[in-house]
Amino acid sequence: MLVCDVSAFAAPLALSKNDEAAREAAVQWLQVLDSANYNDAAQMMAQEIRNQRNWSGYFAKHRAALGRASKRHLTEVKHTSTLPGAVGVRKCAILRFESSVERGSVAIEEIAMAKLGCCWEVFGYELK
Repeated sequence: MLVCDVSAFAAPLALSKNDEAAREAAVQWLQVLDSANYNDAAQMMAQEIRNQRNWSGYFAKHRAALGRASKRHLTEVKHTSTLPGAVGVRKCAILRFESSVERGSVAIEEIAMAKLGCCWEVFGYELK
């Protein structure tokens, strides 16, 4: 089970209720990714962007080499009015996490999130 230890890196961010909901959705999705269920993680992404990239292949190539995350800390939330593929979506955020991983020290993960109706959905993922 992944532990989201906010004390491991720095003081926690002050999050709005909306930001907290986006963070929770991102963390749940990241747990699927951490368990190496790359096809499931790809299928959980927003329908609008699933075909923009071979996501399961990207995860297998880039994320698998890092191993599981043992700690993850949200370091930044950037609000934006647009994301590639999120046509007509008004609430978007890019969440940046510092993640301690098995086969390395720290990975920077950025998850693009968009609020569709009542729910936050993953619109992108990048390792930095």
